[in-house]
Amino acid sequence: MAPPALCTRRLLPCAIDSKVRRVSAGREEMLAGVLPPALEVMTAFTQSGEDPGFFWDAVQRVLGDPLEGGDPGETFARLTFGLSALSGILLEEIAEATGRDQAQVLADIHRGYLAS
Repeated sequence: MAPPALCTRRLLPCAIDSKVRRVSAGREEMLAGVLPPALEVMTAFTQSGEDPGFFWDAVQRVLGDPLEGGDPGETFARLTFGLSALSGILLEEIAEATGRDQAQVLADIHRGYLAS
């Protein structure tokens, strides 16, 4: 499967980028600060198959650059919040695309990837 088309230098997949642009005005402003770093890290993770350094370079950019002279707790909290928001957006997209309830999607993900 080919990687998703990229829209910007920061590695935002086009489908997700367009979804982020459709959020309500109040949410858009808040999410604009947290989603791009989360998207960059997750996109790098999915595209780093044979080169784990690609992923770790993205993590360094997202966490390391803002930490210089910044608050480590706030930087990590922003990334965590961004990943959570991204998860919610993707869960909604998957449920809508498959015609299933979000709880069913989460149960399938848990069973397929987290249950041992």
